[in-house]
Amino acid sequence: MKRNELTQIKGLDLKELREKVKLIKKEIADITLDKNMKKLKDLKAVSKRRKDLAQVLTVLQQKTILAELEPKVEEKKK
Repeated sequence: MKRNELTQIKGLDLKELREKVKLIKKEIADITLDKNMKKLKDLKAVSKRRKDLAQVLTVLQQKTILAELEPKVEEKKK
């Protein structure tokens, strides 16, 4: 995943991130199937998509934690 794609992913909301995770998991399954059927030319494609998945899951986790902590910080300020 390129840097500008990662920046775009960081701008998505939680629902869109969850959809992106589902899409990437489906792509990994398809790539794995192609690899097992010897149709895949790029053997590193699976590991590349797993890395992309990890990056999206990291952003999703960060946003989830941030959403949980924001109300607590606002309560302390009041």
